[in-house]
Amino acid sequence: MLNLKAYERVLTFFAHPDDETLAAGATIAKLTSLGGIVHVAIPATGVHSRRNNQGEKKRDSDLEELQEDCKKAMSVLGVLPGNIYLGDFPDNEMDKVSRLEAIHWLEAIIQKVNPQLILTHHRYCTNIDHQYCHEAVVIATRPGLHDHVTVLCAEVPSSTGYLKPAQWEPNCYIEVTEKNVEAKIKAMETYNGEARPDPHPRSGEVLRALAKVRGSEAGFYYAESFMIQKIFG
Repeated sequence: MLNLKAYERVLTFFAHPDDETLAAGATIAKLTSLGGIVHVAIPATGVHSRRNNQGEKKRDSDLEELQEDCKKAMSVLGVLPGNIYLGDFPDNEMDKVSRLEAIHWLEAIIQKVNPQLILTHHRYCTNIDHQYCHEAVVIATRPGLHDHVTVLCAEVPSSTGYLKPAQWEPNCYIEVTEKNVEAKIKAMETYNGEARPDPHPRSGEVLRALAKVRGSEAGFYYAESFMIQKIFG
């Protein structure tokens, strides 16, 4: 069984503001409640792909609001404001930027945080930014004599399962409490422009149901599921 208490320094690397909450919000809440220090890195803006139906001023305004919402949401999950790193990579177009640039951005944060555990996207997630983040983590955490970082890949409701076949086969379940799940839902609801009403995958009702389903798969009341990229004994 994964001992979360062993991971005192944790880094999440998810592409857009709200991905970290959708994918691992309850786990983040549990980690911080156990005394772990969680750092949240978000490389892409999360709004600038909306240029087909929003003007530049509206997108800039939405970006400021989204970043403030992110800080409020992370506060709900127990993440300190100074532990949030927001990048300016193009939204849903990270493939237009050299992958090396994303890797270097991530490596600088890893060097600062020195995490023992990284949570990131699944390799076959639908969104191209999610795929780039996964690849960046794999490359930036290559094992060395003094570098052994556990990497777990998470599912993002409304994205991970849409690319068929999904190839989402979780093999790691983290037990969370109802309180952790409610913190995740409250954090998600803080994202005013991203939360959706039931039955959308980003609604509180569906997130709560998913936590029950993942829990039932592992013999828990509630859980979040992951795929192990690498773990060291």
